[in-house]
Formats: sequence, structure tokens, C-alpha cells
Amino acid sequence: MPSLKVDGRSLSASDGQTILDAARAAGIEIPTLCWYPKLPTVGNCRICLVSVEGQGKLIPACATKVADGMVVTTQSHAAVENRKGVLRLLAERYPADHLRNGGRANPRNEFERYLVQYDVVPTAVETRDLPLRSGDERPGDPMIRHDMSTCILCTRCVRACEDIQVVGVLDVGYRGEHAEIIVGADGDPDKAGCTWCGECVRVCPTGAIFEVMPRQRFAPQQIRHPEKVVRSVCPYCGVGCQVDLHVADNHVMRVTSPDIELDTPNQGSTCVKGRFGYDFPQHRDRLTKPLIRRGWEKGAGGWVWNGKKGAERRAGPWRTIEAEGGRDKPGTPPRATGKSVRELPLLERLDMDIRDRVATPNDWYSPFREGSWEEALELTAQEMLRIKAARGPDALACFSSAKCSNEENYLMMRMFRGALGTNNVDHCTRLCHSTSVAAMQRAINTAAASGSMREIEQACDVIFIAGANTTESHPVFGAALKRAHEKRARLIVADPRRTELAGRADIHLQMQPGTDVALYSAMLNHILAQGLENKTFIAARTHDFGKVRAAVQPYTPEKAAKITGIPAERIRAAAETYARGPNTSTLWAMGLTQHANGTDIVTSLLNLMFACGMIGRWGAAMLPVRGQNNVQGASDVGAIPFVYTDYQPVGDQQVRARFAKTWGVPADSLSLKKGLMVTEVVKPESGVRGMYIMGENPVISDPDIAHAEHWFQELEFLAVQDLFLTETARYADVVLPGASFAEKTGTFVNTERRIQLTRKAVDSPGEARGDLEILMDLTNRLGLPTQFRGAEDVMREIARVTPSWAGVTYDRLQGAGLQYPVPDATHPGTSFLFDKAFPTADGRATFVAVEYTDPVELPDDEYPFVMNTGRQLYHWHTGTMTRRASGLDAREPTAIVEIHPEDAKQLGVHEGELVRLTSRRNSMVTAARISDRVARGQVFVPFHFREAAANLLTNPVLDPYAKMAELKVCAVRIERA
Repeated sequence: MPSLKVDGRSLSASDGQTILDAARAAGIEIPTLCWYPKLPTVGNCRICLVSVEGQGKLIPACATKVADGMVVTTQSHAAVENRKGVLRLLAERYPADHLRNGGRANPRNEFERYLVQYDVVPTAVETRDLPLRSGDERPGDPMIRHDMSTCILCTRCVRACEDIQVVGVLDVGYRGEHAEIIVGADGDPDKAGCTWCGECVRVCPTGAIFEVMPRQRFAPQQIRHPEKVVRSVCPYCGVGCQVDLHVADNHVMRVTSPDIELDTPNQGSTCVKGRFGYDFPQHRDRLTKPLIRRGWEKGAGGWVWNGKKGAERRAGPWRTIEAEGGRDKPGTPPRATGKSVRELPLLERLDMDIRDRVATPNDWYSPFREGSWEEALELTAQEMLRIKAARGPDALACFSSAKCSNEENYLMMRMFRGALGTNNVDHCTRLCHSTSVAAMQRAINTAAASGSMREIEQACDVIFIAGANTTESHPVFGAALKRAHEKRARLIVADPRRTELAGRADIHLQMQPGTDVALYSAMLNHILAQGLENKTFIAARTHDFGKVRAAVQPYTPEKAAKITGIPAERIRAAAETYARGPNTSTLWAMGLTQHANGTDIVTSLLNLMFACGMIGRWGAAMLPVRGQNNVQGASDVGAIPFVYTDYQPVGDQQVRARFAKTWGVPADSLSLKKGLMVTEVVKPESGVRGMYIMGENPVISDPDIAHAEHWFQELEFLAVQDLFLTETARYADVVLPGASFAEKTGTFVNTERRIQLTRKAVDSPGEARGDLEILMDLTNRLGLPTQFRGAEDVMREIARVTPSWAGVTYDRLQGAGLQYPVPDATHPGTSFLFDKAFPTADGRATFVAVEYTDPVELPDDEYPFVMNTGRQLYHWHTGTMTRRASGLDAREPTAIVEIHPEDAKQLGVHEGELVRLTSRRNSMVTAARISDRVARGQVFVPFHFREAAANLLTNPVLDPYAKMAELKVCAVRIERA
């Protein structure tokens, strides 16, 4: 380990460290402009030059490795004069007149701070020989714009785009004094592949690349000096990116990301949603007071319904989702991925909020009146207790929320179990990874990811991604996968669509939708034929392999080729690459799970993984990539119908006794019967007559929407706790205005089991209340004493009843959080699992034999296309938040269907034209997007748009184990509308 002196201080450095690395580690500042942590070193700005004893010239600290005995002076006369010269040169093409006229007291950016620090006074602009620089501007862009007159050509943006995001949108164009930063392709960021992630904004030292939204709403001084900056967790996908919320005037002014060198899941990056999708809480649609349906009246004996009867009771001045789907609507904008407001005709865009197209129509509010919190909660408690008394506890059900905190989800399940006596508690996991949970519980008695996202980049040799469009649904993790592939890992993608990762893959297994079991069985068949299975792992750590060996024997690559449409040789190549690893990580998402045989599909993938021993060590991760920001945590704290926290079964009397004692209720008041799942609740035979929904929008997300919407209209009582009057909330008796992610303190769990703390940054608008506060008030009214002082108290109780969280405290969650299991107060957390044993009775995993069956619904002459559904980059879930985020909605403003160019030609359909999609259940009109990302005979429909809801068409048939609906294979026909 080399030792050196820097400015008279003796330091130790690691082998391979640069002078800059050693100085920074010791807290010694050496100025840098072109250098940035984790970016390739180019050493072209020369501002970091330092003096080294024995060297005849200054040397760059960023590019010079430490040598033992080196003596460095960072502020020598020569070094300082060199920096001044560099800064003077750069300032000659920088608009810095304000630094000559009183602006030196408040430098605006990193570059200007150096000008002030080194006492460099720029010359007046009018006296200079060289003009200010120019370059890409993106005029009118809703999120990112460029002012290249302030560019100093440090090239950080170019390298960040290429090396962190692995996109390569930006480049340096021209030469000499004419050099400038340009956008690739023909200058169109869309065609160049820009994802509006904001990485360039983050690294720019001058603000030449900047975010538009804060400048449109706040003064420059407020932006530079926020009232406070609060660490939070992004409210979107399961990556769990940490973000910093900058606050002014009780509003989130902008979002930045933590330092790139901090140990956060995102390592400083964000995606377009995390960086620019933060303004939805300030949308004019926010609910600020409780709403009570007109017809409820308070009398001496309590609340009574004196309104309309029958089907008219929940009617309103709105079209059903079915009726919305059938209407004509705008075609898509001309470009492939949407347009900003500037592309609308002038008269349409003047003084227009683009989000008005999805905003809650004013007449939606007409069936309601504003009420007080006392009225709203009193009515809700009365009706829930009435239904319990009249029909029994199981006539009630709740949908908890993967967008709410662990503490809120815990209180929800505690309220329904402890106060109302029913296990009818579920959330959206039923519509995303419930089949993963069923398969994993059966095989290894847990449903948690085995590894960490960071190990993919650090130690993985082969990445196998099945049914996951990671770069759009989980973009920050998607960028890490691309970096891993660029550095070392081979990439195999199994997906019917040609996603970005599929296009980059070494092997793309483009199967017919729903044929996954045949594919994975054939891969295992070939692995066994080649003797590539991990015999030691199978013998020492598994059961029942013989059954699976026999089950996959008929599935030769040739037979699977006929079923899947993938050439047999490609199946063999993928199998051998997977098995040889040596470290293969296995990732999957909803492309595998959202099938009527989803449990079997995930089981067949687990069989492949176990047979090759690709689990239980660093670099061989098993990662079911979670869809929502807290779907893992909501499940962990018991917001599912058959377990309490930590997946402790509701039917276990000892478990029941422990929770009864903690909650202070008689043990026999807690049901031992498994509750109903989301997809079972809405069946006519469920018996559910009263519901409480927190932060979910099942009228858009449930399969076969027309049926689901009708079912909600038939309820005796419905209460909805949400930010907006959603498509579901409009049918409620009581609507309770809750808090957004920026307005609460609590914890969330990401896809790698990392529990993270978020702090309240702003107050909720009007009379809206925190979700935790609402639930505590209501639980007390239902008769279960609930005296927590806040979220931290709730976490203390969760830790007491949750063995794998026993060591979790808010103090310990500061910073990067903790990956559970955290069994005690000194445990550091667990970065990967199953190195020695699985959490089963004997520590072994169980192989489960499965057979391929055709998808429930196949195309035919009447319905010749297979429809797949999923997410887009710029939107999320049912669009409730992202379609009210101005920048995001401007990028992808209209509903679409992706159609292969040859299919479109055959149908006579052109880009942007309206088409009608019809399934065996329903039809809806949307706009065509011609794209070769889908295969011939297949189409893709995003499910974010109420006016063209994909789930009008999908098949509600359920997986027999997990009760997951068939959302990924739906036969449709397409006609010009």
C-alpha cells in the first residue's frame, strides 16, 4: 500500500489510486471540471494539475497513479497560476458579465465558484475575440433544454450518457473553436434514443444543460437556495431510487439525486419519471377535503341513505371505461415516442396545461359534497361495522397499496384483521408477482429476491432476463444491466417483443407468447443431455430432481422450437451459456407472471436455476423484479390475505396468538381462514358487500374492466383513500384525501429487500391528511385502540412481530437502509441469501415438475392477433400520477397500440391512425404506432390510459394457485376505426 504526502499530510493510498482519489479520500480539495466520479478519465481540462516533488512539470491529479513516497503540493504557485490560466481561457467563451457586476458573491454553478475562488475576473463580452458557443438547444422541450453559450466543453454530459446510461445521445461535433456538444442522429433526441433521464443535467458543471420545470415556477434564487432538501424514495418502480426533494413555498421545486458515490440503489442516477415526474402532487386535481356521496344524511340514529336506489345509486355524469374505450380519440403525434406541447397547433397550446386531457372532469365531482373529517370517518366506521354485524366479517374487504409505506400497509392489515376480523386484505401483488410468490413459496418457502442489483454489475458473467422490459419499466436498473453487458456479462433475453435489451442481447429468445414452460424445459433438457447440470448442488441442496428430469425429457430443443418458434440451435446456445456461467443471474418480471399458468412458468424457470446451481452466491442472483415502489414491502408486512408479517400464516394458532397479544384483542377474534385475493373479491360469489381501498385503482388495473366496474357499482358501501378522484373513487360513498410520497415519513422496500426511510418534505394541501393519520383515526373508531405517535412507533411494533426485521430501527435506516433479514440490532443486513441453506424445514429446495399447456386463449381466423400489455417508459401503472406529471405526459400524451409494419401494411393502417381492437370480451379504439419491436401477428397495448384501457380486452381466467389473471395473452382482431 503506497504512502504519500499531500500538502504536508501523510496519507496512505490503495494500489491503483490516483493522486485525486487519495486527496479526496483525505478531504483535500483539488479542483476538477472534466473529471467526475465513475466517469472515464479524459484529463483534458487541466485544472487539476498539481506539483509533484522531482517532476519537472505539473501533472494531472486525475490521471496520475500514486507512487510510494510521492510528495504532492496541490496549491503551489505554478499549479494555482495554471488553474487561473485555464479558467481565464474557458471564461472567454462564457457569458460571465454578471461576475463583473456584483455577481461574485453568489456564483451560480460549479464553474463560477472556481472563477470566484481563484479570483478570475472574466473580460467583458463585447471586448472578446471569440463568440459564445452554440449547440443543441431543444427549444420548447418540456423537461430538458440546453443553453450551450455556457458550455465549457468538459464533455461530462457526453461520457455520462455513454458510460452511465449506455445510450450515447450526445457527442462533440466539429473541431477547434467551432467544437460544440451536439445530439446524434440528425439532431433529433427522439431518433438518437434519448430517454430524458437527466443524467446530463446532473453532471453539467455550468447549467448549460438544465431542467425546465423549476425555472417555469420558481425564481432563480429559490432554485439555487432551497428552503430545505429532504431525502426521499422515488414513488414509482421497485428499484427504490433515493432522491432529494428541494422545497420552496411548501412545494417540491425540483428533484435531484444523491451523490453518485453514496451506497444507494441508484448510485445517484434517476430515470425520467424519478427526476421529472414529481409535480403530480401539485396538480389542480388534488383532493383537499373529504367527499361524501349526495344521498347520505345524518339523523339522530346515525347516517342513512336517502338517495337513488338500484343501478342509479352509484351513477354519475361520466362514461364507463367501456364507453370511453369505444369513443374516437386523438391519433398519435408524428414522432415515435410522443411530442411536447409545442407540437400541438398554436391555438391549442396557448395557456394550456397538457395534463387537462386526463384531469378529473368537473362534473365528476357533482355526485359528491364536501364533508368534514368527522362526518367522513364516522360514516365509514358506521357502515363497516354495520356490514360486519349484518353479514359477518368476510363481507368486508380492503385493497391496500404498493404505493404506500410499510407502516401504512401494516396499519391497514391490522385494522381489517384486528378490528373487523377478516383476512380479506390484498393489494396489487395479485396482478404482478403473485405467481412468483406461489412458485417460490412452494420451492423454497420464501418469496424474496436472493441477491442485490449491484452484484449484477460487479460479479455476474451471464444475465438471463425473462419477460422483463427493464430499460423502460425499471430504467435505472436497466442502465446497470447495460453497463454489465458492456463490461463483461453475456446477455440472454427471453421475450416476445424486441425490447431495447433484446436488441442488445447476445441471444434473443423471441418466443410465441405463453410458451415459456416449453422453452425452459427444453433448455434444461439440453443441459442434462450435455451433462452441464450442477450435480453437487442438486445432491446436497435439493429434493425431487428425478421428477423434473423425467418431466423435461420429452421437451427436446426441436420439439420446443415447434411450440415456441425459436430455432433449436438458439435454444441450445442459450442453455449452454446459462449453465456454464460461471455466475448466471436470473431476472424476471410480469412477462412471466401475468399468465393463467404463471405459477408453472415461474416454476419451470426455478427448476432451470436450481439444476444449474445458479443461486446462493454473489453474482448468481435470483431477482423477481418488482413493479411498484413498495410491492415487496406491502407483502412483507402482511397486506396479503393468507399471511401476517414475514409471511407467517394466518392459519397458525401460535402466530395468531402472538399478533392478538400485540394488538390487545382476543385470539379468537382473529380469523384462521385465508382471505380472498384481489381477483376473487370482485367475483359475484365472493360475498363481499363493503370495501375500503387505499391508493389503488382497480377499475383500470383489474382484468375485464367492464365486469369489475359493474361489480364496484353494486357494493353496499365503498370508501376510497387517494390523492385524486380516480376512476374507482368516483363510485365511492366516501372519498378520503390522503398524502403523496413527498408528504409522509415512512419506509419502503425495494426489489432487493432493501428497507429505506423517506422523510416528509412538504405539507399536504388543504385538509388532506397523512395516510397513517387517517388509518389510526379510523381504527380507533372501529374499536381497536391505536395510539401510535407516528410512523416510527409503527415500525417498532412491526419489528417486534417480524423476525427478519427485528433489528430494524429508523436510526439504523439512515443512509442506504438495510437489506433484510436483519435479525438483531447489531446485524448489518443481508446482501444475498441462501449461501448455505434455504428457509425450508431441512434447508433444501424442492423441484416441482410442470408440463407445458397452451395459453388459455389462442388466436384464430376471427381474432388473428395476440395482444400483450405492459408499461411505457414515460408512464406508470394506471397513469393516475404520471399523466398528471407535466413533462411525462407531454412526452407520451396519447394511447397507442404497437403493430408490426408488415401487419399494418396488410391492414392498410398508417402511423397515428385510429384502429379498433376487439377481443372475445370487448373492444376499444386507440391509435396505431408502427413498430418492429413487436413480432408479426402480435400487438402491444400499454395499460396506462383510461380512454383506451387494455384491460377491457384481457381475459379474467385465473391461475389456479395464485389467482393471477391472464393479462399477457389475449386474442384480438384489428380494424380501421
